[in-house]
Amino acid sequence: MFTHGCGACAACLAGFDGTCDRHPGTSNWSFGFQAEYIRFNYANWALVKIPGQPGDYTEGMLKSLLTLADVMPTGYHAARSANVAAGDKVVVIGDGAVGQCAVIAAKMRGASQIVLMSRHEDRQQMALASGATAVVAERGEAGIQKVRALLGGGADAALECVGTGAAFEQALGVLHNGGRIGYVGVPHYNNHAIGSTFAQNLIIAGGSASVTTYDKHFLLKAVLDGDINPGRVFTQTYSLADINQAYRDMQDRKTIKAMITL
Repeated sequence: MFTHGCGACAACLAGFDGTCDRHPGTSNWSFGFQAEYIRFNYANWALVKIPGQPGDYTEGMLKSLLTLADVMPTGYHAARSANVAAGDKVVVIGDGAVGQCAVIAAKMRGASQIVLMSRHEDRQQMALASGATAVVAERGEAGIQKVRALLGGGADAALECVGTGAAFEQALGVLHNGGRIGYVGVPHYNNHAIGSTFAQNLIIAGGSASVTTYDKHFLLKAVLDGDINPGRVFTQTYSLADINQAYRDMQDRKTIKAMITL
């Protein structure tokens, strides 16, 4: 998993192992995890055992289990940070693997309407199959106004799964006063002043996902029980020798998430 808390500090006990107090800076992130060997601190708590052996599972199930190391908990973290609740109107900004999983998470938490902001038909169809109720392709003010028209006003929650300043502006724009933002896209902007949101009473929360907590408490069970199918985000499989091509294809949006096999 790409984050790994200690399980005993105040942050972990509060369910935020993605930002464990015992990991300085960003050392909780998976830097170097494509090496042959790693030293895994706090493995007695942070590793999650999957029952049985890989041969016990279908390829589809293995793909869904693989998402539990990163994108599914991250999508769920967006929904949890925004406190998505039953009946909420939710907008997901970003149609990549994390955005797709955010759609699944919003549905898990009982959202009544889920609007995906996406320009790519294959990704739109995937999100609709996962529980999205509408798609908006427009961006900027046109996109904001179309979302608000679809929802009969602003959204209760916006899940920002991109990390650009423009995506954050979209999230701010689609909310009604008192709305909530859950952001999990790693910021690609230096700063974003939130003082201008004072009159809107917005709640803004987010960061790196609590992978272990979510997997242990409910995501692993949801996958094993067949309640969710996040593995569909793996749209192509590559051999390890072709890993550079896999990265290029993800960058060029030819695949959503690449699965690598030996």
